[in-house]
Amino acid sequence: MTPTDSRSRPGYHLQARLVPRRRRWRTLAVLVLATVLFLTSAVLLVVPLVLLAVAVPAMEAPLDQALTATDVSDPLTMALMLAMIALMLPAALLAVRLLGGRPIGTLSSVDGHLRGRLLVRCLRLAVLLTVPAVLVSAALDGRWTHAAVDGSTLPLLALALLVVPLQAAAEEYVFRGLLMQTIGAWARHPVWAIVLPVPLFAVGHDYGTLGTIDVAAFGLVAGWLTWRTGGLEAAIGLHVAVNGVLFALGSIGLVELDAIEGTMAGLICSLSLMGVYAWVVRSWADTPSAATPPGVTCGSSVDQPWERLSAR
Repeated sequence: MTPTDSRSRPGYHLQARLVPRRRRWRTLAVLVLATVLFLTSAVLLVVPLVLLAVAVPAMEAPLDQALTATDVSDPLTMALMLAMIALMLPAALLAVRLLGGRPIGTLSSVDGHLRGRLLVRCLRLAVLLTVPAVLVSAALDGRWTHAAVDGSTLPLLALALLVVPLQAAAEEYVFRGLLMQTIGAWARHPVWAIVLPVPLFAVGHDYGTLGTIDVAAFGLVAGWLTWRTGGLEAAIGLHVAVNGVLFALGSIGLVELDAIEGTMAGLICSLSLMGVYAWVVRSWADTPSAATPPGVTCGSSVDQPWERLSAR
């Protein structure tokens, strides 16, 4: 595999521009439909739980706690929160399928599908970097004295393996996928598509100053990698690894899962992790795809339909 300049591939953020007979309003309609689908599915998830709490008095207290998110370190509360976020994934994909006028695979990458080998490679590297980074942060913050196994350990580990990957992927498909491509339909330069979703991403995480800086930095790195590699695989790999490791180590007390303020040690470790990861991964997808239409580049001023991609 011979690396080439990333500009030889079509810009990921420009995929919504490549729709035949493109209309800019279409991208906004997709965004609105995705929001409606998400809210509808969230209601469909919550209503049965409310009815269960009413019908079974013994379930009222734990379900009330889960629904009001009063203790995010509680496995049931966390499971509901993660499941709610994961609903954004089918909402985004279905909205693109119904109104986008293009294959839903273009939301995954410029190749028109999620590149599995690249995702596995990115996830493997991200885990190898995240585990020591979080352990060092835990040591610097004195969390080793809190290490313990209790009744929430196994449920939290199960969430880390089964639900966190869906939650992390959902956030990437929305903030680095749908939003980047929506912005790219209106503003061609990738800086707008990378930067503008970051405030929304940061606001969606209710942290203090250091935590918000960490989240914003993650959004910038994930956005840049999505543009640089032409797809969501690098961002998903990093997001899944970070959240999964945090949950796994949080299940034994090495991470405070309900913390709303970060620490300086945690921020430094996190920024170092993201910097090394981005530097290593940046060129992993530089080989042009066979499905890339001729004449379309990241800096191209000519919009080209992707007939061959649509025919896949």
